[in-house]
Order: sequence, then structure tokens, then C-alpha cells
Amino acid sequence: MSLPTPELLRRCCGETDSVGSSDEDEFLDARSSPLELKISESISRPTENSFFSLVPKGVPVYQPRPVSAEYDPICNPDCFHDFFKMLAPQKPKSYRHRLPFPRDRSTHNLWSIIKNVLGKDITKIALPVHLNEPLSFTQRLVEDIEYVELLDRAAAATTVAKRLACLAALSSSCFVTTLSRHSKPFNPLLGETYELVNQEQGYCVISEQVSHHPPVTALHAESDKWVFWEEYKLDIKFRGQWIKVVPVGLVHFRTKEDGFHYSWNKPHTTIHNLILGSLWADHEGDVVINCHQTGEQAIVPWQNYAKVKQRYRELNGKVLDAKGEVQYVLHGAWDKGMVRRRVDGSGVKELWRALDPVPNAERQYGFTQFAMRLNEVDETVTCPTDSRKRPDQRLLEEGDVDAASDEKYRLEEKQRAARRLREARKEKWKPRWFDLYNDPDTHTTYYAYNGKYWDSKLRGDWSSSPDIF
Repeated sequence: MSLPTPELLRRCCGETDSVGSSDEDEFLDARSSPLELKISESISRPTENSFFSLVPKGVPVYQPRPVSAEYDPICNPDCFHDFFKMLAPQKPKSYRHRLPFPRDRSTHNLWSIIKNVLGKDITKIALPVHLNEPLSFTQRLVEDIEYVELLDRAAAATTVAKRLACLAALSSSCFVTTLSRHSKPFNPLLGETYELVNQEQGYCVISEQVSHHPPVTALHAESDKWVFWEEYKLDIKFRGQWIKVVPVGLVHFRTKEDGFHYSWNKPHTTIHNLILGSLWADHEGDVVINCHQTGEQAIVPWQNYAKVKQRYRELNGKVLDAKGEVQYVLHGAWDKGMVRRRVDGSGVKELWRALDPVPNAERQYGFTQFAMRLNEVDETVTCPTDSRKRPDQRLLEEGDVDAASDEKYRLEEKQRAARRLREARKEKWKPRWFDLYNDPDTHTTYYAYNGKYWDSKLRGDWSSSPDIF
């Protein structure tokens, strides 16, 4: 299906500004290139609500919805642009290329740990700190949009089919490091948050640990062209020699220009050889990406080693129109990249290619250059619950494993004491920056951003933030 033009949308909204067009057969830079969109039908644009409440004069104000409301993450691009200038640092920042201390070559007996947790809910087990990498899962989840240019290209695409191909590529890019990165991120403390303002690529992210048992992390990312959000919770099956991670919940993407909503699931991951041999991972399950306004979808089957042996990293998918007819064929590997082509084999276009690892990646926890920056000290981050301020994680990054272990135990005990106090007072935990919403497109309920975080940051008001560190 073709998409309505920006000019048509402005007429629907009573706007008169015109937008230039240019021939676009391939991807455009979403921040600088005009769009040429083919008209097939007229649609009404959703109401433009800002996700911020502290706004410059003349910018629409976001009105918070009640918990039972339906979630509509459409924002005013002009409002985002104004706020992003206020949030982003005045000068571009240079980022580190290696961690302060290389990863310890651990000689600990993993079996002595595993045998004590067999048959238990591993999400409730406090594991030794040397099994962690110096990132919290509130940060690790941000790596889902490391290849954020795919979202920019999706927002600029001229058809839903091309957009679905970009999102299929993004869904595979999240797993590029799973062959070489086996340390566990820190379990976030309840109420732990993480913010990222990416000045270079024009987007910002906020994530929060909204539940501890079961562990649930919510994330919201936004640029002036798109909104990306997800609620991540998982089911873990642990059998001694292997562990299977089953993500529960959907990933969402919406463009601000037309309001089309896309959602998809994640594959299941199995980590092998926990006791004997070298650790390695494979994935399985069909990843299905739906456009809820048109009925078009992309389907990418992931196959594990048991099914296809050495070809377990290969991906072969397709983009279908609303009638189920194939529009594009997708091919690639989740550790290498992905291309799309027409059904007849013509028009091969590269969607994404995995970046080279950092030098001496094994001693850098297998981090990519993007991951390397996530826990770097940032003086502009003032929220007291931000993962960068977590002391056990910082100590591990600096190589002081014993002190990190002591701090990890202290923080976990502090969290348990806070839970017991809430229970004694018969109080329920309520997340600060995410609320429960109903999604009419997916018929699901999940935690989504409530619009208050950046407001508090600009006001310098963190009075509602809990004392977790």
C-alpha cells in the first residue's frame, strides 16, 4: 500500500505549508531529505499530542491520560524539535573506545553455581557479580535501536512494504553480538531508569524497570519522525547445560507523518554449553511484523541449529501485501546483515550491515562501540535512579570485583527492605515514568511512557524518584 503525502495530511489538519518532493527509489535520510509519497487514499491524522508538559510558548501541551486509557504515542514533531534542542548538549561529545579496565579472565567454577539453582526461577537468584557485564538491562535494551538509521529509513519509506523491510532488518540487528557476548547484564533494581539523548542521530530514550517479580523493563524512544516503544519481560527455562530465554511482549513503531502503527515479536534464544565447552547461542521462532492500518506484514523465520545445522544464522523472510502476495524477499544473517530484493530477483538493496567489533572485543565484554558509550559518565544526567549512577556496576567496570560484589549485595538487601516496608504499609509499587495502557491495535495492555520524564529533567525536579542506590 502507498502512503498519503505530507501535503495531504496537512490539509486534513488544516495546515497549509507545502513539502517538497524528490524521486526516491532508495532510502532517504529522514532528517534532511524531503519525501515523495504516493497517494492511494485519504486518511485522518491522529491528534498531535506532545509527550512533554513543560513547553515553550505556542507548543501544544500533553494531557496525561488515565491508566485505563488507550495509548496513542503520536507527538507533534515541532514540539519534539524544540525540546530536543533544550535536552541535547551544546557541543558534540566524543565517546570512549574502551572500558577503564579490561574484563577479568574469570576462573570461577560455573558448575558450582549452576547446580545450586537448577529447577529454580533464575530471575529470583542473586548470581555472583563476576558473571555480569558492566551494563544494566535498562541500558542493554537500548541496544535494540543501535542501528537507529533503520528507523529513520522506515519513516522516510514511500510504501508500507519498504517500511516493513526496514523493520525486519532492525528486528534482526538486535542479535548481532549474541555469538560473542555471553556475560549477563545487571538485573535492574525496581525503579531504576536510563536516559540517552543522542545528539548526533537526533533521538532520545528513556527506560524504566517497572516491575521486579516478574522483571519487566519498559522503553520509549523518539525522534521528530518516529516513536519506538516496547515492554520487555521474559520467561526463562533453565536445564543445567542450556538456558532458553523466551521474550514476552511486543515491540512497537509508529511514524509521526501518517500515524501508521507497526508491532512485532522477538525470537526465542537458547544459550548452550553452560557447563562444558564454549558458550554459543542460537535463536528460533517466526518474527512477524504487522502494519495494523493496512494488514500488510513481514515474516522472518528464525531456525535453530538442531533444524538447519551450520545455516542456523541465516534468515530468509518475505514482505506480504494485505492479500498475502509477496512484495519483497529478505535474505541475510542475524550476525552479518540483511538485503531485500523483488520476487524476480531484481532490485537487490542492502538494508543493514553489522559494524566491525571494537579492538580486543573479548576483553571489552564483547561490547560494540555503541554499547561502550552507554555507561560512560555523563554530567548532564541528573536523575538519581539512572543506571550510570549504580555503584556496583561502576565498580565492576573499574575492575574492583570484590567491592562490586559487596555493593551488589547491599543494593539487593536495600531493595528487599523497601519491599517489606511497602508490604507492611499495604502499598503497591507504581512506576514513575510509565503507566499501563490499552492498545486497541494489538489488543494488549502494557506499560508505555506517560510523558513526564523530560519535563522533570528540564525542571530539575526529581522529588518523585525513589532512593534505590
